[in-house]
Amino acid sequence: MPVVTVRASNKPSSGKFDTLVRKATEKASDLLEQSDRVLVVYEKGCASIYYEGDSAQPLPSPASRA
Repeated sequence: MPVVTVRASNKPSSGKFDTLVRKATEKASDLLEQSDRVLVVYEKGCASIYYEGDSAQPLPSPASRA
C-alpha cells in the first residue's frame, strides 16, 4: 500500500498541529480523487497517508506542482 508523509513546519508555533491537520486534509482530499480508500495516521510532527485503488498513483509533492 503506497504512503505519503506530510510533515508539520519546523517553525515553533502554537498552531503546529492545526497546520499539520490542514496539510494532511488537503493531501488526503487530492488522493481521494483517484483512490478508493485513504487512511490518515497522525504521529508527532507528521501524518502518514496510506491509500489504495485500482488506478492510484503517487501524487507529486506540493513543491513540484505548478
